[in-house]
Amino acid sequence: MPKRKTVDKEYQELINTNLPALKESIQNFFSDFPDPRIQLRCLYPSWYLILIILSGYLSNCNTIADIAYFAEARGAWLNASFGLNFNIPSYDTIWWFLARVKPNGLKDLMFQWLTPLPADLKNQLLVVDGKRLKGVSDNEHICHLVELFAAESRLVIRQEKVQNKSCERKALPQLLKGIDVKGAIISFDAHFTYKEELQYVLNAGADYLVGIKGNQGNLEAEIHNFFSQAHAIDYQSEEFNCHLTLDKGHGRIESRHICVTQDLDWLAQKEEWGLKSLIEVRAERFIGGKVQNSIRYYGCSRYASPEQFADWIREHWLIENPLHYVVDVIFNEDASLANIGHIAENLSLFRRLAMNVVRSCDPERGIADARRGATYEPKYLLGLLSRLFAKKR
Repeated sequence: MPKRKTVDKEYQELINTNLPALKESIQNFFSDFPDPRIQLRCLYPSWYLILIILSGYLSNCNTIADIAYFAEARGAWLNASFGLNFNIPSYDTIWWFLARVKPNGLKDLMFQWLTPLPADLKNQLLVVDGKRLKGVSDNEHICHLVELFAAESRLVIRQEKVQNKSCERKALPQLLKGIDVKGAIISFDAHFTYKEELQYVLNAGADYLVGIKGNQGNLEAEIHNFFSQAHAIDYQSEEFNCHLTLDKGHGRIESRHICVTQDLDWLAQKEEWGLKSLIEVRAERFIGGKVQNSIRYYGCSRYASPEQFADWIREHWLIENPLHYVVDVIFNEDASLANIGHIAENLSLFRRLAMNVVRSCDPERGIADARRGATYEPKYLLGLLSRLFAKKR
């Protein structure tokens, strides 16, 4: 006889929910939410509409039309579950709420709901990177987001909207506002290679790891010259520590030679940049019978081994698959065309909040599987919400 599958204990625990406690937690948490609507004319409190939208995103909804249909299909069930007596909110009600509510209120909620940073951030990597919402961006209107992402827990901590990619670094003070990042290492691409922004990180008690390219031409030229000479003698010097990695998969073979130097007395910009380590990554990729070579340079305000730098540099790109790929493929973010008022930014916040809920409350389950579970088993949806708000009572 075939063996029965192991019982999913996590799933079983999530479908057992204390509904009165959950209702009280949700209402108390939303009591101070900044609602721009005229309250005497509102049929639905903000907490109820936010609950509908978040529940919709957890249940495979990707558009406002999907959420409105979810409200129609599940509204009576939600009312019965929480002992409520609301009418079903229409598409227009949900649309106007998302258009008018300022994103700052939702940002604060996301930050309060999930505080993923551990008390000791030593050697933890936080990633700052940007993403353009393609469906609502054209030559005249651009929606470009900059996000602070915890690579280890794969949670979005903060999000800020900027004018375009060239303005990403202006979002840094707001991204780090109110967060104790002492001991963390914050990773950036070359768009952030400016002394002012990196000094802001150092003043916050964190360290930085940043790519160095042509936007700092003199610095890049000196680093390139230094490592080129080192490469010519095969790094045969005590000032270099090197490490080789080899990855295979998906029809490709990629080797990376990571070389680190912490003897920077030759570098005039060492003090003003707060540099302690320079890193060279020489990559060689075999794919489709062709060879691709690249050389990248990084600067860091921390001492570490080549192995540790190799891990951090790889972890920086976790923001692409666990975050950007997920919101595009599973939530269809780039296909969304809603761009009136604050809709685009608010919907992006709800997508990331839904991801955070799953990864915080049921971390072993994939996002797509969790959304299917919430769709077909309403008790699982209530379980996710219960765990989320139970943390905040």
